[in-house]
Amino acid sequence: MGCAVAFVALVVAAYKLGPVERLDASLLARISTPEEARSHYIGSALAHLADPLPLIVMLAAIVALALLAGRRREALVAAAVVVVANVTTQVLKAVLAHPRYQSYLGPHQPWSTAFPSGHTTAAASIAVALLLAAPRRLRTPAGAVGVALAAVVAISVVVIKWHYPSDVVGGLLVASGWGFATVAALRVAEPHRARVGKGQAPSRFAISVK
Repeated sequence: MGCAVAFVALVVAAYKLGPVERLDASLLARISTPEEARSHYIGSALAHLADPLPLIVMLAAIVALALLAGRRREALVAAAVVVVANVTTQVLKAVLAHPRYQSYLGPHQPWSTAFPSGHTTAAASIAVALLLAAPRRLRTPAGAVGVALAAVVAISVVVIKWHYPSDVVGGLLVASGWGFATVAALRVAEPHRARVGKGQAPSRFAISVK
């Protein structure tokens, strides 16, 4: 719920509040680099880590590792979070399409469908999937890898002027929102699974976090 409220507030601020719009554009101008700059090429390569094909490959690897560890429910939940988060962002892009042209940014500006950032959502959803699928002893390194991926992609899409900083924050909120919702659902399901383990009839919807 908190992520949803923050997302709505961000939309209002980024689309309707002049000072925030100018700050957004100013940050983009300061962080982005010219197309001929070496940092632009590096940023472009890193941003493409969150393209559909790499996303599918990373998700497949996460699901496979979870299955090999005997964590079938967690593999399913991790895959669901990635799919739902990215579908949500694509729907929001269409619904919230809005031109935010700033003349001093020059001819190369983020698209009107840039909010929220799809690449940032993709990378952040992979980070969430890693945490959900990883066993307890590996959650710290899994979280570090996920955060690093999300941070690298989020910064890169601003460096190459695909997105305003607010687009990136929006993508993070979408992925985080679904992540928190999933963790909450798993915690609610855990006591039920514990009761099943004591002899009550099992439910095919019971999910656990190990």
